[in-house]
Amino acid sequence: MKTIKKTHSGIFRDGGAGSSAKRRYRDRRKKLMQKENSLMVITGVPYGPGGKTVWAYAYSPTYQEPAMMYLTGVNQNNVILLLDPKSKLSKEILFVSRKDRIMEFWEGVRFGVGDKTSLKEVQSITGIKDVRDISELKEVLKERFLQNKKKSLGTFWYEGVRKGKKVSITTDHNYDFKKKLVGWLREWEAPRGALKNVMSNHFDLRLPLDKYDIQNARKAQEITGEGFKAMLKNFGTFKNECQVQGYLEGKMLMNSPYGLSYPSIVASGANATILHYMKNDDPIFENEMMLIDFGVRWMTMHADITRSFPVSGTFNPMQKILYEIVLKGQREVEKKARSGITIEELNEVCWNSVNDGLEKKFLAEGGKCKLRYEERPHGVSHLMGEQEHDGDPFRNYASKRMQPGWMISNEPGLYGEFKIRLNGKTYDETIGIRIEDNLVMTENGCINLSNIIPKSVGAIERLMAAS
Repeated sequence: MKTIKKTHSGIFRDGGAGSSAKRRYRDRRKKLMQKENSLMVITGVPYGPGGKTVWAYAYSPTYQEPAMMYLTGVNQNNVILLLDPKSKLSKEILFVSRKDRIMEFWEGVRFGVGDKTSLKEVQSITGIKDVRDISELKEVLKERFLQNKKKSLGTFWYEGVRKGKKVSITTDHNYDFKKKLVGWLREWEAPRGALKNVMSNHFDLRLPLDKYDIQNARKAQEITGEGFKAMLKNFGTFKNECQVQGYLEGKMLMNSPYGLSYPSIVASGANATILHYMKNDDPIFENEMMLIDFGVRWMTMHADITRSFPVSGTFNPMQKILYEIVLKGQREVEKKARSGITIEELNEVCWNSVNDGLEKKFLAEGGKCKLRYEERPHGVSHLMGEQEHDGDPFRNYASKRMQPGWMISNEPGLYGEFKIRLNGKTYDETIGIRIEDNLVMTENGCINLSNIIPKSVGAIERLMAAS
């Protein structure tokens, strides 16, 4: 009996939609064309994983530009999409490299053109009927642009506002592609300002998650949560941060072929006051708190979770006070989170709660602290979706009214040196505490996808008691 392999699963992500995937991606392309109503060309990542530093981590199972993934599901480098809503010929063209059997010997099956069989393969799996050699892009684009009465061309790059000025991310492959298009348009004597950024309309469509996205995000949470619970139950066997990381990531990756959301932060003691601590090689000591920021992908959705807990398995009185201050801040945010609210408003809710708790629950009891920040350490939320941090790198969406289907993080934190005397005993520690869940907005509130991942004092202590 011949074994059947999922030949195309790595290069075409169906997003959990199965037989409906082609229609799902086609509908997304159609909606973008309706919004922009002009000629567009969007690039995927031009090089393979590890070829150049981009937003994706080297050798991640999913390394496609998220804009391309969202519109096509194609997960391979050197792919470009042309959309031409006013064309009477083909309104969408996918450009791919030529079929290369030698490279397939090294790296596995890839989409390509050059013969009828290969062409039919791309057409059949993606649902895009007009597929061409990427070497033809410039010629085809020139022809389409010059035929276009509007003389406008749209593409995607990251752009936002800082200190009142419009700025771009210039180290990204999208910006490199933009520069190439600017040169071509100059050759074609295009009018000034012919190149337009489709980022805004693209994100307006992309940020509200559909039912498949939410299912995938929920699955990512389940896998992440099971890994966390298993790690806590076995915590007594670990001697250092990297052992914790190895066990946790191994458990998560055993249940997902899509890779980690990002490399885990595994920080013990004072290391937890470093927001993006990545060294993960220190020994762990019984009197310390530990902070872990971790998560796994499912399809193209992510879990982005943080949990903090005592290495000993039991919160000491000071650790418990500080932990519950942060937990209360998180719950206050969850109560307020809904469509129509802005992330900036949630920031106010969060840090007012945390600072009030610190004042009334810790300082009022004689505690002393030296925080590692002034006013606020970080935003309580960021958008999530095709990327673990989605929307834009300038956080422009933090001031926009959220819509149903938007997914955000909820991650208050407290970082510094703390000292207090309770019940005749002095506690003096450098502590970082962050608790992070992922919320999906609805009209009347939000859905906490992370509720299945333990975070109460009692739940954590019970799991660790089993180690």
